[in-house]
Amino acid sequence: MKIKKSLEPGLEIFCIRSEIEQVIFNILKNASKAMYYYDKKHPVIFIETYAEDENAVLKITDNGPGMPDEVRKRIFEPFFTADETKEGTGLGLSVSYYIITENHGGTIRVNSEEGKGTEFIIHLPI
Repeated sequence: MKIKKSLEPGLEIFCIRSEIEQVIFNILKNASKAMYYYDKKHPVIFIETYAEDENAVLKITDNGPGMPDEVRKRIFEPFFTADETKEGTGLGLSVSYYIITENHGGTIRVNSEEGKGTEFIIHLPI
């Protein structure tokens, strides 16, 4: 698996670092599992940061299997999991949603289409 980055130099936010690390870890873990079980031949995760208006933007994009609409609409719900192995608790992305929206005053959304990968977009106030 390759991880490619495009990080805006000097972009800083005031945050609880360990919580933002947890959000990133949850997204990366889900992406890597999806691509592993999808048997993706050349899995790539792209991490990008940049400033937009009064926000720092973090995008995490993968070229994995994507999600059907019925899964995409529910991924931030507590205890919901699309993990067919049933190894997960279904809490990772709901906790991530709470961390971003409640603890940091930001937003998190997901764009995904089945067969075309997934993109998480996080906005955090600068």
